[in-house]
Amino acid sequence: MPMRFFHKPDELMRFLQRGDWKVPAVLAAVLLLTVHGVFPLLTPGHTVLTVIGIAATPFVWLVAVLLAGLAVVRFAHERAGVPGAAVPPLEDAATASAKRARPEIGTGARSSRFASCAAAPSQRPREWSLDVLARIEWKRFEDLCCAFYREKGIRARTTPLGPDGGIDIHLFQDPAEPDRATAIVQCKALSGRVGAGPVRELREVMAREQLDKAFFMAPSGFSAEAHAFAGEHRIVLLDGRLFLAMLQRLPADSATRLLEFATDGDWTVPTCPNCGVKLVVRQGEQGEFWRCPLYPNCRCEIPIASTETAVA
Repeated sequence: MPMRFFHKPDELMRFLQRGDWKVPAVLAAVLLLTVHGVFPLLTPGHTVLTVIGIAATPFVWLVAVLLAGLAVVRFAHERAGVPGAAVPPLEDAATASAKRARPEIGTGARSSRFASCAAAPSQRPREWSLDVLARIEWKRFEDLCCAFYREKGIRARTTPLGPDGGIDIHLFQDPAEPDRATAIVQCKALSGRVGAGPVRELREVMAREQLDKAFFMAPSGFSAEAHAFAGEHRIVLLDGRLFLAMLQRLPADSATRLLEFATDGDWTVPTCPNCGVKLVVRQGEQGEFWRCPLYPNCRCEIPIASTETAVA
């Protein structure tokens, strides 16, 4: 993840809450090391600095304890399968959406099409279809796949935001070693078929992780070369038709929960891969494009055409 600067306290807190648990843990350690190790070495003979150090110690300890507590909570969430902006409980999806501030979408026919379902809840799909799967934005599709495995009784955990190393979801199915991943999942919300290249990359990740099984989920399907390669390396390819059939075979209440989760809020508006917030439409010299609302702290920009064909 690229380095970012925070101009507001809430942006820093949002980063700490979404990031790896090691970040607040390291910050807490640095604060305590500074106040008890570095600062005393710099203040001998300086009465004013010594007094400042003594006065600041309780505040530094308070901040360090808060950071350590946040690190413990983040670590517990990751162990429980809730890292960063991971899948929220399905029954709380509506509540979470109501509390979430909706970003400005902008104007124009193209941006209106992406915002239509969020603006009119009554128009939300009432049943699963290939069209629904095709319209889900990349992050929601990834979270939907994770939620699907959980509905099947499989412990699943999404990777944190940022570079994922070719893994979107870890699956844990070994009772003897509950913390060891038994399979990995890659998700691609593309409008075009996935070629053999990404499937070969997934095979390389399997070798690196020493895993014998992987799943590749893409609503738009796969090329013949991708199918041939996957068949030789224990990679299960799940296109839109297969995934739709699997969703439809679920118990009615499970399928409904997943549909409500998948189509909650701005479900067609792409998510910033760095910050986890919804992108907004901006007008540039080359036309409309998606931009992170935290710009310039985050400089994620995606051409709107790319979100229809290549966001994943």
